[in-house]
This record gives sequence, structure tokens and C-alpha cells, in this order.
Amino acid sequence: MTVKIKTTSALGALCLGMLAQTAFACTADQMARTEDGFFRKVVAGSDRITAMAEAGGTETVFTLELMKPYYVICEDGDALRVTDLAALSVAEAETGLTGYVRKDQIYEWPTAEGLSFSDLAFLGERPEIAAWDNRDALLKFMETGDDKTNPPTFRENIDATLRREKGARPYPVLASDEGKLLGRAERRYFDVLLPAAIRSTDAVVLKDGAVDAAARALTSATIVIAFDATGSMEGFAKAVAISLADAIDTLPPETIQALRIGFVFYRDAGDPIPLEAVPAVPLAEASAALEKAAVSMSGGGDDAEPVLDAVQYAAQLYDWPADAGKKIVVAVLNDDAKPATTSALDERIPAGIDAIGVARGLFEEGVPVISVQAGPKAGQMLTQVLSSLANETSGEFVPWNEGVDSTAVAGALSTVLQERTTKEIDAGREVVGKIYDFDGAAAIPLEVIDGEKLERLREAGIAFNIAKGEDGILVQPGFMIETPDLMEPNVQISKDTLLELINLMSVLSVTGVDSESLHRSVAQSLAAIAGEEVDPAETIAETLQRQLGVKFKSGLLEFNLEYLDALTPGERASFAKRLQDGAAGLDAFLNARMAEFDSGEAVWMPITALP
Repeated sequence: MTVKIKTTSALGALCLGMLAQTAFACTADQMARTEDGFFRKVVAGSDRITAMAEAGGTETVFTLELMKPYYVICEDGDALRVTDLAALSVAEAETGLTGYVRKDQIYEWPTAEGLSFSDLAFLGERPEIAAWDNRDALLKFMETGDDKTNPPTFRENIDATLRREKGARPYPVLASDEGKLLGRAERRYFDVLLPAAIRSTDAVVLKDGAVDAAARALTSATIVIAFDATGSMEGFAKAVAISLADAIDTLPPETIQALRIGFVFYRDAGDPIPLEAVPAVPLAEASAALEKAAVSMSGGGDDAEPVLDAVQYAAQLYDWPADAGKKIVVAVLNDDAKPATTSALDERIPAGIDAIGVARGLFEEGVPVISVQAGPKAGQMLTQVLSSLANETSGEFVPWNEGVDSTAVAGALSTVLQERTTKEIDAGREVVGKIYDFDGAAAIPLEVIDGEKLERLREAGIAFNIAKGEDGILVQPGFMIETPDLMEPNVQISKDTLLELINLMSVLSVTGVDSESLHRSVAQSLAAIAGEEVDPAETIAETLQRQLGVKFKSGLLEFNLEYLDALTPGERASFAKRLQDGAAGLDAFLNARMAEFDSGEAVWMPITALP
């Protein structure tokens, strides 16, 4: 966000003058909680806030990370003792980083919610996100829609957003409420903490000897073509091979040198060779390889081909070069497409992923799909599948329009690929041109390199670190209108808590047990989540909300155990099915993010995943 700072109030709130402190350690038996019973946590007011070994002391223990929650152990006058661990006990909290921070240098984060940029926010071609510095101005804008009389204080720098890594921490939600937008629809709005944009002095500092490797990763491109290799495709394959060879005469020599092309040839699952991967090679060799493969294209017979399996293979299982540079996938298909993956081409590909699901994985990795209709016949699913792959990844769909032939479509594909690769390679050269000396090391300004390019450096095995510039990033409160397409509400949850929540819903869904056993099992599950004795007068949702700090999206858990006792067998069975479905959804999220959960950190989960 680009922030207009009211200097007096913003800097006054984060005044760096030393305060008189009592240099005695505070102690506590339990972690501090808010009045509502949530674990108390705070966020640094800038990326220059440090935690001290003693309250009022001068020995620095660690620097607080921007937008990272720190959990309060106890208070000591004008300081808080905090830890970086989301711990249930003080003993556990003290196994992490602990130190004292001044109260005037932090913001309280009283909820477990945060706003994360959605995938759509990284497309670039969208309205900017705006925020206001006070609630009244926001409500007035919601009432009138007039941003001239009630202008936002914060306007997003979309270029800075596009340079954020998708895993960046969300904006902390301090509170939320609802208001009417233009007097009609109810819209939620949030009181959030917002950082300034990326600083001009932030830099990606390369380790010794990594400049040449970084330049290759940033100025190279690799295309993998998932090619329908059934018997009807020989003519189109030859036309594409010719168009690739012709590109050698039109592309600049430096672009040809930076480009490699590989193939994933796919057929029907029952064919002798249903899938064949060919390593990425220079353009001339790729053209020759495709022309050779064309004469041996065979098989087929099924109306619908497993193109989504082939694209998923190209994205996740293909052996991309370590210095692949910009990755581009091409999907070539004739006739019709299966609507979802089948797992038949390779058992490592999960079955049942539709075009949107396959595209989502590619989009998250910054890989566009150029999809091509390779014949005049379009089955029921061809256009939907191929256009979804292209549209959802910021790629392009090349249709077989009326009156064209193989040569024309192959030429159109070649033109799209030349334009896309030239654009990406030129963009990489611009970044390389910005490399400068940073205290004797090569560095790239962070403001010119996005998350996808940083991932290229990692995949190429290039060691680097992010150096913070001298000018710090301030954090300020602001008010934002709900924009679910761009900013997704998330809740931070640990693996243990999620497992206990799944277990609780599974226990609640059990039928045929006596009331006493059910009450005992549910009480144990709730106590495991809440970390304390459970108030029987509370609904289950109230107990969970007190621990998680967020409201559930439905009223599924708005009951206490006496409610279950009053249900008829039929009502109990129906209710159990809803609970089982809710538990299954949470279990699916857990399995999909298991690597993150196993790292020990709490994971941000979309609120839409909650029952």
C-alpha cells in the first residue's frame, strides 16, 4: 500500500524516546489473554522494532518481523514480555524467542483473522484496493459512493502487490462490522493494519559467484508442450514443427539462445505408450524432434483425451531444467477433452481435478498455459477445458476458427509463443540491468523483481537474502471494505487445533452412543482445543470462537450438548451427516497443507474452509 502518513500522529505513536522502566522480569503461570478470553498477541509498529532482554534494557534479543504475531506472556510497566511461539503454556512459550517490547511500539491484534491477497489480486488488471484512516469516512463512502468528498487515505500500489510473494503474511484484522453499501447490500468492513509499500532501498542480495547463474535464470524461458499424439495429429504436428523452424529466422539470436522446448506426448490410457516425456532442447532440435514424432503418432479412438492429466504432468512431474527460467506450458488437443484428471496416464496424478483446479496450481507458480484447438471438431468439453486453462493462468487460447487450416493455426501458435517468450526474456533482461553493487555483493532492487522471479532463483539453486533498506516500513491502522475476490479473510490455526476440531466434529457426528459417553468425549475434545475447563452454558461455537478468535460462517455449531439429546433419530442422522461433511472439508485442507503444518508454524486457513 502507498500510505499517506499523518506524521505527528504516526510517529508520535511509535516514538523512539527511551522510557523509564523497571528492570525486573515479569512472571506468569499462564499466557496472557484478552477480556474475551483470546490469547493476547501483538504486531510490531514497524520493521525496526526490537525486543530487549529486560524491560527498559539496551540488550537486543531479536527484531520483530513485519506483520508477524507475537504472543504476550506478561506485562511489566510500559513493556510487554512476548514470544514468537503460539504456545498454550508459558513453559512452552519460553522455548522460543522471548523479549520485552514497549507498548507504544506495537499494536494489539485482538482477533485471529487476517486478510490475504487472493490469486486474482496478482493478475494486475483490476481495480486498486483502497482503505480509509477512520471509520466515519469509510461509512460515508459506503453510503454515497463518492470518493471525491470521502477519499481513501491508502491507495494500493498494484505494482508493489505483484512483487509480493504469494506466501507473504496477511494484514491483521483488528475488528470487523457490517454496513450497507449504497443503502442496499450488507457488506462487511474491516479495521486492519496496513504496511507501507516495498521500499526503494530493499534489495535481493546474491551470494558470491551467483550473478551469471541469476542472469541465466532471469533471461531464459522453457516451454513444455503437452501434445495430443493420437493418430489424427500427424498433420498438425508437422505444421507446428515447420512453424517452430521458421521462428529461427524471425527471433533475435539472443532469444533463440535463451529458449528451450520440451514435450509431453499423450494418448489414450489404453494405448501402448500413453505418455512420453521428451527433455527440453534448443529450438532447432525441438522442431526436428516434433517432426520425427509426428510420423509415429498413433492410437486414440476415444472421443475425449486426457489433456488435463498431461498438463498436470507437465506442471508437477516433468523434469524441468534447474535453470528453466520462465516456465510456459502449451496444451495441444484435437476433438474433445475429459472434464477432469483420470490418473490413468500416471498414477501419481490425482484423479478428479477439473480444469480450474489444474489451472490454479499453475497460476500459483506463475506458469501460463497457451492452449490450442488442433482441429475443426470441438467436442462438448474442448472449448471449456482449453479456455479455462488459458484464462485462469493469464495465458491464451488459440481456437480453430472457421475457414482456417493446420498451417494457419500452427502459425498462430508460433506467433503467440514468440511474443510471450520475447516479452518474458526482455523483462528478465531489464531486471538484470538493474543489478548493482551492495557493499561488495551483487544486488537486485526488490521493487523490480516479483515473487515468480524470486522462485526462479531458488529453483536454480541460487543463494540470496533480502536486505532491508535503511528507511523502515511503518504500520498503520486503516478501514477496508470487504472485497472477497481480492482480499480473502483467513484465520491462523495450528495443526493440533485443526486436528482437535476435526476430532470434535467426528465425535459429534457419531450416532448410537449413550448421552453420558457422548458428553464426556465432546467435553474432552473441547478442553483440548480451549486449553481449559469448558463452560457447559456456552454453545460449542462460542467456546471455539473464544479460542480461535473468529466466527464460523454457518450456525452448524451454535448449540450445546442438550440440543443433541432432544433430537429425534431422523434429525440426529441428518445433523450427523452435516457434521461429517464439515469434518471432511477440514481434513482435506489439512492434508493439502500438511507440509506447512509439519513445519511447526500455524497456517493461515481461509475462513470459507470453516464449517
